[in-house]
Amino acid sequence: MPRVEFSKDLQKLRDFLPQLLAILQDSHKGYAFITLDDVFQKSVSSSKSDNVLSQRDRGLVMRILIQGVNFECATNHLDPKSLLEKARTFRAKTLINAEKIEHKGGHDFSYTPKTWKEELSFPLDSLIKDQLNEDLTPEQQVHFGTPFQQDPAETNLNWMTQKAKSLKKELREKVDKSFDTVGVMLRQKIKTKIFIDSQKNMSQSLLTSLAYAYVVSPKGRFSRVVSGGMAGFESATIDSSELSKLSETSLKIENAKYLEAGRYPVITGPDVTGVIAHEAFGHTQEGDTCRYGRSCAPLLKKDKVKVGNDHATIVNNAAVFCMGAYPYGQNGSHFFDDEGQLAREHVILKKGELQTPMNDLLSSLKGDVNGCGPRQSNGKRESWRRPLMARQTNTYFTPGDRSLEELIAMVDYGFLAENAYGGMEDPKGMGLTAGTEYLQEIKDGKLTGEIFLGPCGGHVELSDSVPLLLNGILAKSKMEEDWSSQTPYNKWGGCGKYHKESVEAGSGGPWILWKGINCG
Repeated sequence: MPRVEFSKDLQKLRDFLPQLLAILQDSHKGYAFITLDDVFQKSVSSSKSDNVLSQRDRGLVMRILIQGVNFECATNHLDPKSLLEKARTFRAKTLINAEKIEHKGGHDFSYTPKTWKEELSFPLDSLIKDQLNEDLTPEQQVHFGTPFQQDPAETNLNWMTQKAKSLKKELREKVDKSFDTVGVMLRQKIKTKIFIDSQKNMSQSLLTSLAYAYVVSPKGRFSRVVSGGMAGFESATIDSSELSKLSETSLKIENAKYLEAGRYPVITGPDVTGVIAHEAFGHTQEGDTCRYGRSCAPLLKKDKVKVGNDHATIVNNAAVFCMGAYPYGQNGSHFFDDEGQLAREHVILKKGELQTPMNDLLSSLKGDVNGCGPRQSNGKRESWRRPLMARQTNTYFTPGDRSLEELIAMVDYGFLAENAYGGMEDPKGMGLTAGTEYLQEIKDGKLTGEIFLGPCGGHVELSDSVPLLLNGILAKSKMEEDWSSQTPYNKWGGCGKYHKESVEAGSGGPWILWKGINCG
């Protein structure tokens, strides 16, 4: 299968970066590295009017780490003369501040990057290993590219425009005539990143594609279908049957009953399951949140408090390149993060017991009340303009041993929640809320076909104490043996943190039956 190649347009700039790195490393104080981002995005939306957008953003970050203190300089003035001048000025200012740091003394927060030989001594996903040669040297340029079936060069704006219009026309024909607003949005992005330090010279080109169709009812009620992943438009398809289901759902939502708020058994689908995973001990297990004392997780881990039952295992994994029967990964995936750390699977909660948090470089050096922990591939930025933080990639619950039909049969009266509607968590107080567009009624072990909205006619919030919720997992759906991957399906998603620093973040898992969740 072909992969996205490194852009020739960036080659001259890439060849120049070692000169900048040499300036940053002058005097051998601290650990220096450079990252360059180039993002090209094209999108088309078709509703009452048609809109087409094509945009590119490119910028570079120079970074020096000295005794646990981070110094950064970012720019989008990328001509060699400007970069050389900026690098020399940045290095000079950093050295002045470094002297103040060294006079203070204290802990040793120095860092030495891993060589390629050291990296390859640890397990790596096959898609990463397959793109690495043997006996790599620090100077050797390595490139990782996303596999695709449908060439992004062929799915240009003209193709996307015709596709969006065609889908909207078909959806319009299926939807009730009284429904005024239907729409389709298609988006594709290629995000290329170059990373260089004293041991590595790497690049990656991440291709993601998204298809989104929606209907707005006369009462303003919103229903949608989303399809997308890390691949070409073969990962972002909406077929006729899905449009028919969307049409039927929009009509049901318009005439849906209102839920009586209360505590009910609930089965969550991969979309809602993923939001719970992302919120439950996803944000709580981000290394910077732990380091700043904003999370309850470090003290719970120190006291060996179990926060869930044996079904409660949550994984964060940037190396999701295929999922179940799908031969592609999700938009939270990457080959390496913004600090050059290669992607690997990381368990953050194992059978209800907290594990090492998701650490970026600084978090791994400084640690929390449990001391320093290993570094993972979780150092991410919204863009070259924004600060780096410990962020989630793809967060999901592990699968179980039941079928969906078996889970439904276990419910006397309850609901099924399939389509997510955002979520939020309090990392310190352990409260969680996960939204779902609507609930499907289950009675006597069968779906009744009835749909319920929230008590006021909007979406439904599922809220609970995280330990109470995680101790109430009764069963989970299984993966089929003939599927190409045993990684559960992750849905397309994103995450906002602190001042809403937005990054790509997939989330998912199996169908899960919860003993009881507050629904309102």
